[in-house]
Amino acid sequence: MTQEHDTALVRALAGDGVSEHDAAAVLARAEALGVDPAAVISATFGIGPAILYERMATYLGVGFRATATHFVTRLDPDADLDVLATLSTARGTVAGDPVLFIAPDFRSLATLKTAISRDPGLAGRLVVVPPRALRQALADANAAALLDASVQRLARRFPLGNSHLELTPALRIAFTLALYTLMALALFSPLIVQALFLPFLTIVLAAPSIFRIWAAATADRIGVLDTPELLDDAALPTYSVLIPLRDEAHMVPQIAEAMRRLDYPAEKLEIVFVVESTSPATVSAVQTELDDQRFSLVVVPRRAPFTKPKALNYALPLVTGDHVVVFDAEDVPERLQLRRAATLFSRHPGISCLQAELLVTNGHHNWLTALFAGEYAGHFAVLLPAIGRTRLPMPLGGTSNHFRTGELKTIGAWDAFNVTEDADLGIRLARLGLRCASFAALTSEEAPETVDAWIKQRTRWMKGWVQTFLVHNAHPRQLLNDLGWRDFLAFNIFVGGMVFSIALHGLFLSAVIGRAAVNLTQYGIVDTWTLVHAGILALGYSGTAAINLIGLARIGRMDLAPWLCLLPVYWLLAWAAVVRATLELVHRPFHWEKTRHLGLGRLLPSPLRASRRRPF
Repeated sequence: MTQEHDTALVRALAGDGVSEHDAAAVLARAEALGVDPAAVISATFGIGPAILYERMATYLGVGFRATATHFVTRLDPDADLDVLATLSTARGTVAGDPVLFIAPDFRSLATLKTAISRDPGLAGRLVVVPPRALRQALADANAAALLDASVQRLARRFPLGNSHLELTPALRIAFTLALYTLMALALFSPLIVQALFLPFLTIVLAAPSIFRIWAAATADRIGVLDTPELLDDAALPTYSVLIPLRDEAHMVPQIAEAMRRLDYPAEKLEIVFVVESTSPATVSAVQTELDDQRFSLVVVPRRAPFTKPKALNYALPLVTGDHVVVFDAEDVPERLQLRRAATLFSRHPGISCLQAELLVTNGHHNWLTALFAGEYAGHFAVLLPAIGRTRLPMPLGGTSNHFRTGELKTIGAWDAFNVTEDADLGIRLARLGLRCASFAALTSEEAPETVDAWIKQRTRWMKGWVQTFLVHNAHPRQLLNDLGWRDFLAFNIFVGGMVFSIALHGLFLSAVIGRAAVNLTQYGIVDTWTLVHAGILALGYSGTAAINLIGLARIGRMDLAPWLCLLPVYWLLAWAAVVRATLELVHRPFHWEKTRHLGLGRLLPSPLRASRRRPF
């Protein structure tokens, strides 16, 4: 078609008052970005998808529906669900008559117009719907298949690493009994079994700490990917953002505003709110935000397990981006995060996942949030970069994980039954020879502000780490073959060490304090064995304290450093969470205890006030 025709069509779709110059600018931008001019029309003039596609229907002289749910015919049972995101047509029926629902792009309009003029009867068989409405209708029509895939995809792609298959009742009970036996030995070690249990205790408590101390000592080395120059709009790939929500209607305005602030061309960005059907208030809250052409909603039907990874797996076949990232309801990513990730993916083709740094912004609230802020600062600013630069298996951090969409689908996506699906996915990537890395981008988050909320969140985390440890060690020879000795040991130190060190710490600390008190009361001095055990504890604390201090310095929050003196108390709370997690592991292993978030708006005058860059 001629330029004049395209310009006239842009003006027809954009509405009254659009000049030829503006229409030509739309076409020029579409060509420069390599996107559909319809997307540019919507972004440039703020026209919602429903209005834009209704104008397309008027131009073609065919019917229009804002939604096609309940009218679309489901796909064949053996159809590849991953094609759902690419479909622009779907068969269906309206009032008993067969129709073809279409979400045409700009370039196909002229062709369709010509076809209808040659066959006027065709107009009665075509119904235009907006693309996101077509995808939602396809999802609804194929909900049963999508639900099956959401829980079975991983088992089909990676059968040796699935929580549902590996975590048998016998294994869960045996692990819990073994862990409680070790905890009892830790309690009595300072009294009766020093020589027997001390080497094991030293390894469990000291090995993770030694790595942390090394990470702290080498923190000035390059471990975080960054780039001084970012891709321009034309070179950027398409990007999808997944935001899983459940019972979080009050958080929708915050996360929606955070998404609007992202510095990424609207024509190449889709933001998908993934909401459980059991959260009608949250569904309604999201629907009020859907005027933005970037936003869409996927409602996940009710089916066990009721977990975040199940919901993400349900939505994944519907995303269209070359890359995909997950943000939680409370996240406020810095504006350039997606652009920086896309740039780094393009310049490092060997990297499959990029982990942004999570930054706690309410650390000043009380002692608990201060310690949580220090923990996050040490973990994301020091420990994970150290793991990345040594190319060891990286247990990912739950949110702000960026992936190549095709690779994520190929490896089976998330484990629907693992309640810390992030850590599990990081280990699976390593087993498959794929690399993860930290990169220089920040996401603001909030810490739980009460002990009760903290314990519930940490219970889920610890249960998930136990799941990950057991699932991947269920076939140790295969794990060793996949990872090699170095990474095999690293996995067990990072993941197993996290569980065992905290589990043994609580009773061991109590026993050491009790024995020291008895020594001082009866003899006025502390015996050698008690000093040795105290030294092991001190070594365990020192690694965590070292990375937390450096992490706090990097984010400019050394005012929180004095609270690190309460690390033993913090670890005792974590011990309580481990005990609670193991009990849950036995009787409700896949239960997802939801953390209630309060929102950052009440804490910060601007969403990213606390995102100060590292000084070195």
